[in-house]
Amino acid sequence: MKHISYQIQDGIGLLKFNRPKKYNAFNKDLLTELNSLLHQENTNPDLKVLIISGEGKAFSSGVDLKALLDLKTVEQARDFALLLESTSELIYNFSKPTMALINGLALGGGFGYATATDIRVMSHSAKVGYPAVKLGAILPATCTMYLKALIGEGRTKDLLLTGRMIEANEASTMGLVNYTVETEHLQDFAFTLARQIMEAPDLALTYTKNTVNFTTKREIEAAKLYAADNFAFLSQTAEWQKRMRAFANRK
Repeated sequence: MKHISYQIQDGIGLLKFNRPKKYNAFNKDLLTELNSLLHQENTNPDLKVLIISGEGKAFSSGVDLKALLDLKTVEQARDFALLLESTSELIYNFSKPTMALINGLALGGGFGYATATDIRVMSHSAKVGYPAVKLGAILPATCTMYLKALIGEGRTKDLLLTGRMIEANEASTMGLVNYTVETEHLQDFAFTLARQIMEAPDLALTYTKNTVNFTTKREIEAAKLYAADNFAFLSQTAEWQKRMRAFANRK
């Protein structure tokens, strides 16, 4: 795999987005690799807990702006939106416990994928946010639903409508992340937590996840196609193209 690194040891899988020079931004190739790996590992009996992180200084900056500018038709944009949504759902519905290790910048759909995991561990120096609205874009429906389930409607609107960045302390206070840890201890902390989770039997963990996720999963099913159509429409507007190019060409 070119854009994903993955290793498994003693039942713990460590998956990393691997486009560090692009702040691990999502393009079609990365999403396709991620989608395939999640399908494969979902039924791997050797995997007990999956940890997701990013290579370099970022967890993920979200969708690669070049990938968005390359969308020339509503149909292409809708297909890309559905790939984003389906991959996010694979994380949310993964049969094993999942954990996001937020080692640096996590923006938009990048942090959205972190909120799809069961537990989030954030470095004290990391920052997260949802700047999509400032670009004339919208967050994928799945990511919006995960966010709302975590912090409620009021705080969700605050973060999505302002597009502001927040640091670890505020993210923890909001309930966006479960733990905040010094950067140098981040991976050790996550692996210790994973081993604690692994003390429970697999089926009990799976059914516990399914029960907690049930209501949000039902809401996602009702909203995701509508949101993909909205994304596709916005992607072909002049305002979208203007803002995307201005941001991509910034110094």
